[in-house]
Amino acid sequence: MGWSFVEERVAVDLIEAYMAMVALLAGMVVGSFLNVVIHRLPAGESLVAPGSHCPKCGHPVRWYHNVPVIGWLLLGGRCYDCGTRIPLRYPLIESLTGAGFLVAYLVFGVRPELIVAWGFLAALIAVAFIDLDHFIIPNRIVLPGAVIGVVASLALHPERWWEYLLAGLGAAGFLLIIALLWPGGMGAGDIKLALMMGFVLGRGVLVAMFLSFLVGGLVGIALLALKLKGRKDRIPFGPYLALGAATGILAGQQLLDSYLSLYG
Repeated sequence: MGWSFVEERVAVDLIEAYMAMVALLAGMVVGSFLNVVIHRLPAGESLVAPGSHCPKCGHPVRWYHNVPVIGWLLLGGRCYDCGTRIPLRYPLIESLTGAGFLVAYLVFGVRPELIVAWGFLAALIAVAFIDLDHFIIPNRIVLPGAVIGVVASLALHPERWWEYLLAGLGAAGFLLIIALLWPGGMGAGDIKLALMMGFVLGRGVLVAMFLSFLVGGLVGIALLALKLKGRKDRIPFGPYLALGAATGILAGQQLLDSYLSLYG
């Protein structure tokens, strides 16, 4: 009886480790695609054709050099054909996406919510880096994301339909008010991103918005204090919204419950 229990426990642990590895690798593969999205979508280029190639010499990337993270390491961070440096950000995005997918699996397990979390995290990563590069949040990501997000939330939690609709409209409305009161302080893309966040997170959007403004404010103050940015310089807010939203879907409910427990 004892050995049977031990063997069963070992089998379960091996399955858990295998699934965690699958989640990590799946995220890294998605991260590789996100690199394409971040580079091509703002330029209006196709996401599927041509295949991966060096932007300097145009030579197609060999499949074994296109393996997430490992390919970059094998190449020493340079194009195999012309030696052009490949930015470190490429493997970092792949690693970040892999880590996000792994944590989401550990939080949700093999449940429908996991697919929603994976899609949401992928959209957030793409939005954050595109906004960093171009000061835009593409409609082609956040508008379909908002529609898919609210449909998924209502399908998974139909009894809480009002919560998701109120969260999405409330978060977007809050940023809209800021944009009207402070022209240039908040863009239309931020408002649409907040709509998607609320539709996916529900009440967890409160945590996401709080963290977004907290971290964004602290970083903004630091940049001004170090004179890396001036008062009139633009600072993209999308990355902070994305960070808050990622925290919201992975730990938002726990953080909200912990906060409310302080008041009994």
